[in-house]
Amino acid sequence: MVLPLRTPLQRIDEIDGLRALAMTGVVAQHCGLAPFGWTGVWLFFVISGYVISRNFMQREYDTGNWKAEYAHFMLRRFFRIVPVYALYVAIGALILLLIGRSSALRDLPFLLTFTQNWQLIFQLWPNPKDWTGFGHLWTLSIEEQFYVVYPLLFLLLSTRRYTAALIVLVAAGPFVRFLYSAALSQTGHGSPWLAFAVYASSFAHFDAFLLGALIARFEPQIRGRDWVWKAVTAIATTTAALFVLTYWHTNRTEGAQGIDAFRDIFSGILYGQGLEVFVYSVVNLLAASALILAILRKPVTRPLAWPGVSLVGRISYGGYLYHALFVWLFAMALPASDGYRSILQRVVLLVCAWSATVAIAYVSFRWFEAPISDWSKRSLRPRRRTKTLGECASGLPKHSSMGS
Repeated sequence: MVLPLRTPLQRIDEIDGLRALAMTGVVAQHCGLAPFGWTGVWLFFVISGYVISRNFMQREYDTGNWKAEYAHFMLRRFFRIVPVYALYVAIGALILLLIGRSSALRDLPFLLTFTQNWQLIFQLWPNPKDWTGFGHLWTLSIEEQFYVVYPLLFLLLSTRRYTAALIVLVAAGPFVRFLYSAALSQTGHGSPWLAFAVYASSFAHFDAFLLGALIARFEPQIRGRDWVWKAVTAIATTTAALFVLTYWHTNRTEGAQGIDAFRDIFSGILYGQGLEVFVYSVVNLLAASALILAILRKPVTRPLAWPGVSLVGRISYGGYLYHALFVWLFAMALPASDGYRSILQRVVLLVCAWSATVAIAYVSFRWFEAPISDWSKRSLRPRRRTKTLGECASGLPKHSSMGS
């Protein structure tokens, strides 16, 4: 069985601060100010992998039976994620009906089954009229698809095999993306579609979550050996620098000059010449480095623990959901001229949308999300199966909750 953590489970304000940065980056991108803001989603992925793995290692869902433990995890995730998600989808559906764009409701089956990413990629159901209010929800599909699969690794494998599986799957991330992108290249679609098809495919990014899980697995060693965070930080920054230099040189050889030589490295069309294979691994390493620094509460992360910043991080799930609606609303109040907004207009859009998002996310968290989540924790408290006399004599459960 996977060994439990010895350190007590406690909330780390610096990690909430990272969530706040991630959410703000996404909002800024959707306001036209941070073309690399999408990396905030991958930071969310790495943090999610870490948090749920640490919960498992602290026996948050321990029942003595792996099937019951899996069911308990899924129920807890359901009550944390689905109620506010369903509320947002319902609000969006009502708005679409009111503005006469009901054709976008064709995506509801995919939204409600967390398969929206595949719908956006392959258009499994024709929907020519999209709506930006639902455009970001594909990332929740990726996360939910990971939650369905990952607990089985933890619950069914021994500590050694679980650790080996994490290492192999994280290392295999670029290879998976290479094979997937190579297969997609045979479809005849253009680079923009291919870029998004890799971008929004769940299994192409499970390595981000698993990297967070790997950090949770080795957290005692990370805390106990000061050289570990230094090595991870050095590897992440060196890899990022080499990545930027490589594609900067590639763009230069293709005739790009000045600032244009940095185009499509961390933003734009992330496809071609291996870009779709490696860019996510680089982002994952940087996110992992930031997460480790936050866990260790290094001085550079202290601003992340400021009460206002960490509070935004705590409500960031609702904030991520609601932000698209407010960006859409305020964008209508700041009409673009020939499809273009000035820097000032984009800054105003960001300030207004971000402020409204944080306000409604706080209300949602305080009076809707938190009460439901707290209720689920109390009501769905795992109950360990009573051992038989034979099991007590042997000291072993009749059915191990995890692989031996």
